[in-house]
Amino acid sequence: MFSVIIPTYNRANFVTKAIDSVLRQSFNDYEIVVVDDGSTDTTTQALEHYSTQITVIHQANSGVSAARNAGIRTAIGKWIAFLDSDDEWKENYLARQSEQIRSNLNVIASITNAINIHPRGQNHTHFENNILKQFGKRTFVRIKRPFRAIMNHSDWFLQSMVVRRDVLLKIGLFDPSLAIAEDRDVIARLALEGEFGFNKEVLVEIHRRTEAISNLASARGSLQARKCIDKVFKNICRDRRLKFVERLTLAKASSANQRGLGNLLLARSDVQQARALYKQALTTYPSLRSLVKYVVSLLPQRVHAHLFEKEKESPRDIGPS
Repeated sequence: MFSVIIPTYNRANFVTKAIDSVLRQSFNDYEIVVVDDGSTDTTTQALEHYSTQITVIHQANSGVSAARNAGIRTAIGKWIAFLDSDDEWKENYLARQSEQIRSNLNVIASITNAINIHPRGQNHTHFENNILKQFGKRTFVRIKRPFRAIMNHSDWFLQSMVVRRDVLLKIGLFDPSLAIAEDRDVIARLALEGEFGFNKEVLVEIHRRTEAISNLASARGSLQARKCIDKVFKNICRDRRLKFVERLTLAKASSANQRGLGNLLLARSDVQQARALYKQALTTYPSLRSLVKYVVSLLPQRVHAHLFEKEKESPRDIGPS
């Protein structure tokens, strides 16, 4: 049985579409737990329409991590399925997830491909670059030690992931102190617990919306995002189970994020702090790119402006810089 956790905050216009996409599933062994994180719009009235079809938890506004944690603790299913309140599943999503986990008993988490839908029509699929190389001609692959695959791919979405509830409880659930990258934190910690399955089929629609909410995609290339990711990497680095090659992969990703922080600070003319971060990036994982950034930070500010304009990041890019 799946427990579908849907956190929502002031999404009355969207949350019903997310819920309806679950109710349309061809697989019907599930429960829906909606956590209303202190909404002040008409979310309560929108949810009343579903009556006993869903379980609703109301809480004071505490953030998406606290909302998901509340849903997981209330859930009764063996498997937790996440869905954000403005995204949608294809009708066979749970059916395909069920088939994969039944056929792969050692898997503790299963991730399907998804499509990111942007307001301006610049759509792209979730599995790109490195992760696609794992498939070859196959549709489904298992990775026994998935940590490096997770760290090498900057975008992971809970909306296309199901996880064993007991393993989620074991790792301590979501970190409420993280406004952004709470999903990456949990997925990275899960990747040290056991085997993951990956399905190349596109079964989830992830909608990228332009809203003034700090933890949305519009903030994912921001200074706040980079700082949250830095905290995630530092916490993971303390895990003694990391193997040498995994530590190298983590160091490389951490160094790239430190460069990204440096870029943003340089754009704000905070040259001293930017230079310190480029130096930190060099120490974390020495690379020519970090060295070049450090040297450029020693040059006149007009060069800095040219550098930032050339390296300007897109909203979804929280990977290497």
